[in-house]
Amino acid sequence: MIADLVSLRDAPRSKPRLRILLWALAICIVLGAIEFGEPLDDTFKAARDILRSRPASGEIVVIGIDDRTGARYGGFSFSRRIDAKLVDKLFAAGAERVFFDRVYADETNPADDAAFAAALARHPGRVFLGAISPPGESQERVETLPRPQFRKVAPYRSLNGGNTPFMLSAKLAFADRFEGKLVPSLSSEIAGWPVSAKGYYRPDWSIRMATVPTYSFVDVIDGRVPKLALAGKDVIVGPTSPTLRDVYPILFQGRFAGVYFHVIGAETLRAGTPRDWGWLPPFGSAVLLSCLFLLAQRRLTRLLTIAVALATFAALPVFLASRLIEVDVFPALLLVAIVAYRGFSLARVEATRRTNPASDLPNLVALIESEAGDAPTVIALKLRNQAEIVASFPNDVARALIGEVERRLRVAGGSDQLYHGEDGLFWTSRQPVSDELLQHLRGLHKLLAQPIQLGDRSVDLLTAFGIDGSTDRPLTSRIASATLSAEEAARANEIWKLYDPQRNHAAAWQLSLMGRLDFAIESGELWVAYQPKVSLPTRQIVGMEALVRWNHPTAGPLNPVQFIAAAEAHNKIAALTYFVLDRALADLAALHAAGHMMGVSVNLSPKLLEESDLVERLSEALARHRVLPSDVTLEITETGDLLSVPGSIETMQRLVATGVKLSIDDYGTGNATLEYLARLPSHEVKIDRTFITDLDQNRDNLILVRATLEMAHRLGRHVVAEGVENEEVLRLLQKLGCDIAQGYLLSRPIPFADLLALLDADSAPDRVRLVIS
Repeated sequence: MIADLVSLRDAPRSKPRLRILLWALAICIVLGAIEFGEPLDDTFKAARDILRSRPASGEIVVIGIDDRTGARYGGFSFSRRIDAKLVDKLFAAGAERVFFDRVYADETNPADDAAFAAALARHPGRVFLGAISPPGESQERVETLPRPQFRKVAPYRSLNGGNTPFMLSAKLAFADRFEGKLVPSLSSEIAGWPVSAKGYYRPDWSIRMATVPTYSFVDVIDGRVPKLALAGKDVIVGPTSPTLRDVYPILFQGRFAGVYFHVIGAETLRAGTPRDWGWLPPFGSAVLLSCLFLLAQRRLTRLLTIAVALATFAALPVFLASRLIEVDVFPALLLVAIVAYRGFSLARVEATRRTNPASDLPNLVALIESEAGDAPTVIALKLRNQAEIVASFPNDVARALIGEVERRLRVAGGSDQLYHGEDGLFWTSRQPVSDELLQHLRGLHKLLAQPIQLGDRSVDLLTAFGIDGSTDRPLTSRIASATLSAEEAARANEIWKLYDPQRNHAAAWQLSLMGRLDFAIESGELWVAYQPKVSLPTRQIVGMEALVRWNHPTAGPLNPVQFIAAAEAHNKIAALTYFVLDRALADLAALHAAGHMMGVSVNLSPKLLEESDLVERLSEALARHRVLPSDVTLEITETGDLLSVPGSIETMQRLVATGVKLSIDDYGTGNATLEYLARLPSHEVKIDRTFITDLDQNRDNLILVRATLEMAHRLGRHVVAEGVENEEVLRLLQKLGCDIAQGYLLSRPIPFADLLALLDADSAPDRVRLVIS
């Protein structure tokens, strides 16, 4: 239980819980202070009284002035001689004491009053009359007391009491002040309760008023009450007829005359000292339980806390009531209810925030907020072809796919908790990076490579693992590192890739470059070099490829691979491409003006095929520089995903419709097939340098190049060979029928001024060498 708790101060998710507690405390303290929940507490108490229900002791007897009495004497204002007779009859029957729930404040016939006073005098100290007064201590307070002649011979006792809101319960006074002195209440006197101060108490309403022994006033007068029924008992005489309107309700018991309230009060005081602890003690317990609820991390712990709270506030008040201790539980229950409702609502929100809806597994937010940050190893599992699998089904199979992967991982062991992110599944391991861990990942790779049954189809899942074993960085960084490593492993078609912390410097350098790219374009740090393209049949320069270069002010000339890949990764490739295109078209127009009629090739990232304004921006650039579209070739890197890029074929067709030519660059490095090449609306195929450089020594490459030439020519495409670096390869390409060649043997990429010099032949500088044999 203790391990399941978090600190309200230290937990990242503590602030909303603290707000819930503070708001609930404020609301419940105010409501408790104004006794807002008293009606509900009265209901709770009445329900508890039903559970403890018991009969009266029978030691106190009620003599009721009922309807029969009114009928006998023609009303209820009968002669006090009859009251005198009743007193004598009661003591004759053996009554211990007689108490009147009447005040006798008004004057009647003097003879009758004298007779009643004489009867009181005959039993000194054993007859008690009633007195009432309004609540409060104001000077205008009017006390209703027995007549002086009665007070001389018989003491009076307070009949004061009151109802709670909605008349759900009632309370009686311990004592009250009359004539400037403290006077016990009728119930206190009967119980022999020592009175030291004013105050009210709640009688024990578990005593059923219907069980109080009751006899009619007229039966006593007529002598029809058995002597044993009154012998040695205290007797209260009071009105019981509904006509007298001295009838009050008690919840779950019904309506009873006020005389019974004094009986129940006396029996309560005889049993012990009634105490009212109020709402603060239960409220304190509720505060403690609410804190435990909010600190709990697991739903089961929260439910147990609520169960304990409900059991406490249901059972403990019953036990306390049996000890004559009353407590008000409404503020406590309200606090627990508010905290529970808001806490469970917050838990649902947090569960949604921490759960991946595609699988109902915890997501990366849950991983980051977990205590796994010090784990030696963070592992990312990339599902390489998940999108293709899901897209191939008419129904949603993503949940079933992830579920099966989860099942296999759990069967294999090594991952106590899996987390589902957008880029795959993640888990942490207490095992550091070692041969044992890597062997385990190889085993997982084989297990996941087994066909997965989805519906009526069996599919193969391609996976790759990324591993981060550095514990000195934040968990968020380690998750990103593992993700990056998994992506690199997928691209390299490897099982796993271990993240190298040394690459942090390279990543920071790439970010720095991308932050400077716009300035580099404007300031001239970026410039365009041109590599001539030579027609092998004619031995003439027929075109040039525009290649971007960057002279960094501190790092010097940068490797194009370095910053072009970064531009791809950071969505800066469009700005870079349009810069090269604009510069190349301007230089091409200058060449044409100088009489050198040739074309230019510009590299186009497949990502730009998704740009909606690509064709419009190209057309605008051609018009601005007054260059014919047929003199421009866009080289698109061949990739296995090119056909799957949304709208790629349509965009390429629109580009061709403008008159520009398309070239498939780096041909042979992807997943090219005859169908693939036939579907692309290209004019040219450019064989990658990896197949050209050692063409004269590598028989496999020679076979591939010959096949590519035959296939491309059959489809009506020209073929360009890049990476020609020796004359033997050049002659071999001529023999094979290759159309165009470029490479360091013919010319390195050179500035535009040097290209002009090269084309002018005789004026070419010494550092420019064109070799055509």
